[in-house]
Amino acid sequence: MAPADPDANRLPTSPELSDEEHFSMHSDKDIERGSQLTSGRRTNGTQSYEVAFGEDSADPEDIARHISMVRRYYISSVITFTSMVITMVSSCWTLPSTHIIEHFHISHEVSTLGITLYVFGLGIGPLFLSPLSELYGRRTTFIYALTLSVIWQCLTIWSKTITGVMFGRFLSGFFGSAFLSVAGGAIADIFDKDQIGVPMAIFTTSAFLGPSLGPIIGGALYHENYKWTFITLLITSGCCLVIIVLTIPETYKPMLLMRKAKRLRKEENDERYYAALEVTRKQTSLLSAILLSTRRPFGLLLRDPMMGVLCFYTGLELAIVYLYFVAFPYVFKKLYDFGPMEVACSYIGIMVGMLISAPTCLLFQKTFERRVKRNNGVKTPEMRFEPLFYGAFLTPIGLFIFAFTCYKHVHWIAPIIGSAVFGSGVYFIFTGVFAYTVDAYRRYAASGMACNTFVRCIMAGVFPLFGLQMYKAMGVNWAGFLLAMVTVLMIPIPFLFTKYGARLRAKSPYAWDD
Repeated sequence: MAPADPDANRLPTSPELSDEEHFSMHSDKDIERGSQLTSGRRTNGTQSYEVAFGEDSADPEDIARHISMVRRYYISSVITFTSMVITMVSSCWTLPSTHIIEHFHISHEVSTLGITLYVFGLGIGPLFLSPLSELYGRRTTFIYALTLSVIWQCLTIWSKTITGVMFGRFLSGFFGSAFLSVAGGAIADIFDKDQIGVPMAIFTTSAFLGPSLGPIIGGALYHENYKWTFITLLITSGCCLVIIVLTIPETYKPMLLMRKAKRLRKEENDERYYAALEVTRKQTSLLSAILLSTRRPFGLLLRDPMMGVLCFYTGLELAIVYLYFVAFPYVFKKLYDFGPMEVACSYIGIMVGMLISAPTCLLFQKTFERRVKRNNGVKTPEMRFEPLFYGAFLTPIGLFIFAFTCYKHVHWIAPIIGSAVFGSGVYFIFTGVFAYTVDAYRRYAASGMACNTFVRCIMAGVFPLFGLQMYKAMGVNWAGFLLAMVTVLMIPIPFLFTKYGARLRAKSPYAWDD
């Protein structure tokens, strides 16, 4: 038993490190140590011991080492399904909007804000919720964020004013965004690098399937009160919340190390054991963490040309997907006299295209490994662009098919096939850009992804505001042709970045080289 010490209750501090450095580096300290305790260090003459999980750790807190593979997939499946529900809420507004317009006596443009504000919330939320998970853990963030999202969904459903409905939409999206920004980290917590490919691919796919499934819920309940569409998803969100509270454990290693430190202090009756996150919490306020998490993404966007272009690229693709939520009802009703449920099913094309493309992520990983081997074991982030080569061509091809087959004398399956090709291309583009962002920015990967999320959600929220007017003014075919030509202009990007990427990264203050 260690002798009593008047300074033993004080956690060590590191005055030479700034708040930003503590916030950025503490997880590296916690996770990468290979021994049960780090080397002791002295603070005010007192020896202190930082805890860590060892290679053969038997610590009960180290759940990633102890839980079975079935349990891991259960945790990732619950998180993945919840993220899909959150994105379904974004698009379920599509078909009930007709009844909302009649109920509140508003214009189509005002009604479209129901989609726009929710997607804005999805884009802005991660800037504030991600630092919460870094300081207080995944589980706490999930529970509080989903609880608040459910509460604001209630306002959307039962508000008597359109202002309340729109306010509820924005805040339910804001808090629901935790399952788009934090969920990936939670999955990475419990899977090893050689195991994470499949669960992460499923998670990524689900986030894009949600928007295609939302209108189907709205179409199935179209002839009921418009509130039932939102009530259905409210009940689903509530069930997800109960399951998370009862069955999903904390997975964030710095939080688990805090629990180990507390256990050791109690068992050994020695207050000198500590976890790095305890120091971080004392030296980093929540406000400074939030300011840091918002400053970096905008720094990446404004000071790194490659990041700006890639964010615009993914933003454009997602914006076209959300533009279709106002365009499809107009196009398929005008040309093919589709009813509400038939219009809802027209979104299945995009979903099928993404599902067909999803398994290819394993093939791309293998070709990436072969390229690294051919390059004498040296890997570069630009090797991750391979999916982007296919997506750059598939998206305009799909849009051209959609534009040139939208005629009454052409069978309705033709434009839906075009939307499937487009959906496949969108998946490839997102896969390539996400993989490149994580590999090229490494230490700032979370900020890079937050930057991408912000840009693409802002663009996705803006496009529906003018989509219907564009299709009415230009005509279905010319409007579709315009969108296709914009994506044609983006085709050179992956090829130019593959050739000049290393040179551009060298000028970036955020990119990372070995």
